[in-house]
Order: sequence, then structure tokens, then C-alpha cells
Amino acid sequence: MSRNERALIFSMSDCASYLAGTTLEPEGLSDAVTMLRAPDGKIRKFPSAYRAQEALKEMGFERGWLVMQSPYDEMIGNGPAAQKTELPLVFSREA
Repeated sequence: MSRNERALIFSMSDCASYLAGTTLEPEGLSDAVTMLRAPDGKIRKFPSAYRAQEALKEMGFERGWLVMQSPYDEMIGNGPAAQKTELPLVFSREA
């Protein structure tokens, strides 16, 4: 983990799993992400935001951002791309 690296947890509408990754982009941007991967090279999927947070904590992150994405505006013609919002998270070190 570099000092400029940000931890991200992705939540997609109607999706039962979460993804996690890191980026060097500033807050509000999360297009260039290195996703967390399983030993077989596949992108890791987490059953909850908590589990994704725990994986990022194991990497040394104390905070991150929850990136919520919704394709609904795009689906009804209200925009060319899915809506995306980043919310700051503080990862508790307590058990």
C-alpha cells in the first residue's frame, strides 16, 4: 500500500456481492482500479461490505470509500453512463 493509494468497495444495484480494489486517483474518481483478486486470478467477490472492508484492513488500510453504482438512470435514458457516488468509510480497528 502506497501513501497515495485509496481503498474502494464497490456496491452495484441489485447485486448480491461487493467488489474491492485500490486506486491512485483522487476522491470522486474511481475508473483506474486494481481489483482484489483470488489466488486463481479471478476478481474476489465479497458477500458483504464488511467482508470487503476486512480484506482491505488486512492490506493496511484504515479508511476507504464505498462506491455505489446504479444503472437505472442510464436504463431509462436519463444519461449516457451509470450514476456513481463515493461515500467515505472509516475502518474500525476494534474486533
